[in-house]
Amino acid sequence: MGDGRLDPACRRSFPSPELAIYHALGLDALFPRSQRFARYNLTFLDENQTTEMDSPCGAFMLLRTAALRQAGLLDESYFMYGEDLDLALRIKRRGWKVYYYPGVQVVHYKRAASQGSARAQYEFWRAAYIFYRKHYARTTALPLRLLLVGGLALKGGAKLVREMLQPLPPAPNRAELYG
Repeated sequence: MGDGRLDPACRRSFPSPELAIYHALGLDALFPRSQRFARYNLTFLDENQTTEMDSPCGAFMLLRTAALRQAGLLDESYFMYGEDLDLALRIKRRGWKVYYYPGVQVVHYKRAASQGSARAQYEFWRAAYIFYRKHYARTTALPLRLLLVGGLALKGGAKLVREMLQPLPPAPNRAELYG
């Protein structure tokens, strides 16, 4: 981060429905060393150790050309936020590994371009909805789906609710997912 501290988003797990609920309830903040509740930002791990993880922050990623060719480029459904998680998930689904390496330091002025922007807030929650809809909605039990989508609707506001009321697109085929 801009002040020299480790940005928790530089090494994280995918925001599964389970981890989203832990985060919404504040369990990850209450128990930052818990291997169960703190998995999203992996705060229970030593920040000085190289570790396999799900996704780095999109502000700085290094990846092999072959992995990008197999996974495809960034999904243009996202305006900002979320496209890094989506790409990392597609890379991992193609069998590649993703690592956090503490030997590199990058300064990221988080939210510097969007500070206080209502549009940025909307796009953050919209990205969460797109990611959930694309990767988890079809396999989430209805009661949990209603809870998650309801929480996103509360956070994202009326504009996001209108988007949520649109029918889900058909499941993408392999070529659309992996370019």
